[in-house]
Amino acid sequence: MNDAKLGLSPPWYTFFNMVKHSIGCDPYVEVLDMQQRSDIDFVIPIEVRDWHKALALAATLVPSKNFGNINVFVEVRHCGNVVPLNCLTEDAHCLVQKALDTNDYFERLESVDFFGSTILFPVFKKAVIQFFNDDLSDYYNNFNGVVADVFSEVLNPSVGNSAVRPSTATD
Repeated sequence: MNDAKLGLSPPWYTFFNMVKHSIGCDPYVEVLDMQQRSDIDFVIPIEVRDWHKALALAATLVPSKNFGNINVFVEVRHCGNVVPLNCLTEDAHCLVQKALDTNDYFERLESVDFFGSTILFPVFKKAVIQFFNDDLSDYYNNFNGVVADVFSEVLNPSVGNSAVRPSTATD
């Protein structure tokens, strides 16, 4: 008799892998293993080698996600020290540009003024982020996500007074 237990990846592990396989595709960024701080709190540490990029990422990434009774915190670090959130006075366009400028998926940043508001469109390569995830809807049990959709899960929907709407390149 086989005593193997069937289990599925919890959604916070999916989120961790989204961060790892999107933000982590940058030569200045290393997404470290997720840490469990308590029964309900997890932390995703992200080590960034460039101080200005670390500040920009801290302002641009979602600071946390809630999965029912489970909290996942995104913690940007530089030289092992936690980078404070929202400590920059730069405009949103500069922050998003600096946060993503060396990411392998990032192509460019476009902005549109719409009735007095600015909408930022980080444009990403036409690609799919894929990782194993116990996904029963996929023959290989993989998660398959369009890059822009994955970034929409890990980036703040707004930075400063600007909305952030990840988009896919057309070429």
